[in-house]
Amino acid sequence: MDNKSYFDSQEFREILRKYEQTKEENVCSYFEIEDLFDILAYYLFQDMPEAADAVYTHAKTLHPDAPELTKMEVKILLSRGEAEKAFMKLGELGFPDDDDSKLLQAQVLIALKQYKEAKEIALEILNQKKVTKEVACEALEIMLDGGYAQEVLQITDHALHKNPGNRNLLEVRAEALIELQDTSAAIEIYNELLDRDPYSTFYWEQLARIYYMINKYGKALECFEYELAIGDEIDYARMMQAYCYYFLRDHKRAATMFGELIAKYPKSAIPRFYTALCLWKERGTEEALAAFDNVIEVCEEGSIEAMVTRINRAILLSKMGDKDSATGAISLALLMHPENMKQLLVSDGELYNLRDKENLTFKEMNVMDIKEWSTEETLFALATHLIEYRHHEIAKSVLLYTRHMSKEPSDIDAGIAYTMFCTGERESIRPYVESALNGKSNLLFELFGLVYDANTTTDRFIDYIKK
Repeated sequence: MDNKSYFDSQEFREILRKYEQTKEENVCSYFEIEDLFDILAYYLFQDMPEAADAVYTHAKTLHPDAPELTKMEVKILLSRGEAEKAFMKLGELGFPDDDDSKLLQAQVLIALKQYKEAKEIALEILNQKKVTKEVACEALEIMLDGGYAQEVLQITDHALHKNPGNRNLLEVRAEALIELQDTSAAIEIYNELLDRDPYSTFYWEQLARIYYMINKYGKALECFEYELAIGDEIDYARMMQAYCYYFLRDHKRAATMFGELIAKYPKSAIPRFYTALCLWKERGTEEALAAFDNVIEVCEEGSIEAMVTRINRAILLSKMGDKDSATGAISLALLMHPENMKQLLVSDGELYNLRDKENLTFKEMNVMDIKEWSTEETLFALATHLIEYRHHEIAKSVLLYTRHMSKEPSDIDAGIAYTMFCTGERESIRPYVESALNGKSNLLFELFGLVYDANTTTDRFIDYIKK
């Protein structure tokens, strides 16, 4: 199973160094299957799927009959988002009864959003008469992943009463506190752990992550600098440093760091995307537009990266007055949209930032995860964002597209009436005004800067706004 602290240990670093040296020298050295399993888990944790695949191939060569191979394949499938295939693959082993297999099964259930079933497996492990602290902590991690942070906190508090100062339990307790957004208590724990082990890159990274999530980018930057001073090979810390510089408005330094990451990971969309944002902040619209064109080249069609990039292109084209190209860009973004578009609910300025699981703050998470957002809701949020920045032509395109999926379109129709009014199509707004009024849409009045009047008629409203 994944063990972030173990990845930070000298023991694992030595095993990893030996493995990477054999790959560089193109020799097939012998490794225990357990070590290869840990290396594969590390690469997946670092979001290095190609390196993980290479470990799996190496393991098949050395240990062709090992049951751990199936578990490795399960982890690879999980990393690709193929939870159902992972569950079927684990079933080929007959769902073994050892703790590691149970924990892996629980991970699969979490990916399938079967949180209650995953929790039951975790509690079954925790209630055994003999269970190692490492396995117990991994079971608690499963519960955290399932959203049971309050219960995890209660369990760790009870366990720490019996084993005060236990490092593994403190790590899990800190993660539970982060999930509950009790950041002050979590920071206190990591400072205590750093007093014991000041050279732990994991603890510096966790502390930095907390500061980042509460928008204290200067403190986060300092912690990432300490982490890199200990392990200068940690690209995650460099990426997060670049984010910090960007949000601290040091766009020149941020662009330099993102450029270094592009050179190392030329197929990654996010550093290219933020380079384009930096160019927009520093040099203006035309250079940023060209940079966003470069982002599209490495985006997978139908991904949120491609959609947000096309939305930003549409905004820039709209700013330049190229309405036809802007409409084409937004239409393509809508045509190829992914299922999950929660990122459209949060924005920080006229252009959208690109979010992933690493660069979200609590402020953004509290919006995105407060409920299950429908496609209609996320696209409506996009439209209102475009209206806010006076991109009425492309906002209208989004609203007209969204209207077809709405059962109660009064607010959408309010937006269509307003954007049509702003784009000079005043003679066409009547049916949309009527729909908005019939649906008691207060948004119609807000958009036109009027006091709500439930008794007004369509003719009276149109006459008033035309004056």
